[in-house]
Amino acid sequence: MKPNKKFYLRMGVTIFASLSATILFFFLLLRYEAIQSIWRVIVSALQPVIVGIVLAYLLCPIATFFERQCNKVKQLTRVARPLSVFLTLVLSFGVLGLFCALVLPQLAESVKGLVEDLPRMLETQLTRLSTYLESDSEAAATVMQMVTSIETSLIAWTKTNLLSTVSTVASSVLSIGSAMVNLMVSIVVTIYLLLDRERYLAQCKKLFYAVSRNKRFNRIVMEAVHQTDQIFSGFISGKLLDSLIVGILCFVCLTLLKIPYALLVSVIVGVTNIIPMFGPFIGAIPSAFLVLLVSPIECVKFLIFVIVLQQLDGNVIGPRILGNSTGLSALYVTVAMLLFGKLMGFMGMIVGVPLFATLYYIVKRLAEYSLKQQELPVETAYYKKTEQN
Repeated sequence: MKPNKKFYLRMGVTIFASLSATILFFFLLLRYEAIQSIWRVIVSALQPVIVGIVLAYLLCPIATFFERQCNKVKQLTRVARPLSVFLTLVLSFGVLGLFCALVLPQLAESVKGLVEDLPRMLETQLTRLSTYLESDSEAAATVMQMVTSIETSLIAWTKTNLLSTVSTVASSVLSIGSAMVNLMVSIVVTIYLLLDRERYLAQCKKLFYAVSRNKRFNRIVMEAVHQTDQIFSGFISGKLLDSLIVGILCFVCLTLLKIPYALLVSVIVGVTNIIPMFGPFIGAIPSAFLVLLVSPIECVKFLIFVIVLQQLDGNVIGPRILGNSTGLSALYVTVAMLLFGKLMGFMGMIVGVPLFATLYYIVKRLAEYSLKQQELPVETAYYKKTEQN
């Protein structure tokens, strides 16, 4: 029996590839910090491009809508694409400018009033605290010990970190010019991507097909990419609208309840509401502290309102807008926020849910494919049985 040369060649290539992958893996582990520093440099250099890609992805549905409307008019068919991009940018800058014109002046006024009233409010609360401590010597001793400890830590921090903090602030001020340049580059990248988005997507798809020759694998990947797009677009657009509604509703109700700093608190609650589940509570913590400095009773009223608002958003507003865009249970949402929040910080808490939903979808499809290969049911209800025959 003659040896199969193709078999031995294939086996040799497989062994060589496995050994190479193992060596590469251990090399990456040993050089993790160096590779991480190089990766940070690359990400920092390409940050305007990354921001431009994100902006193009967010504005693409608007540009597509304008293009469809322009194509309905025969005179505008030839210029439908550039005109749609122009209208998209005008709308985006218009909304941003309107927000700045309407909200920022009042927000600045609220912050100014807070800064002006802060010494008086602190003095009032300290007076109340001193009155309470006069009647309780043990509590007074404990508080004085805490004040002494804080004072010692503050003096030590001033001696060691004040100079570095000032230099950091100075460098941040100097980097504003660089940030403006990066923003302009990001806008240019966004325009390029919106004008010729099909070609860039086709190039990515072409490159993927050139590398991967497995048709079944290619079909699965394209389906996963499509599902990822559906999850992200539905979640982001829905969550932004949901946060806007919550912020407006919060401002109206706080104004009617005559709670101080209604606009400032509403902006904080609306922005943090982008974070799933725990967003309103995260925004409520600093907001409650601001209200507490004015009046403890108003703070209690505010906390009760936040709880009611969170229930309203979680059970009525959110489900109506978002529907089942991610398909994740509350447990998986919590896991996603903790995991990606640890890995990516505040941004991870925002995009962690759609990222985890994408991973969940991929794992689910792989598990269903494996079960079908074994001729087993794919329905979860089948596996709830305590005993299997």
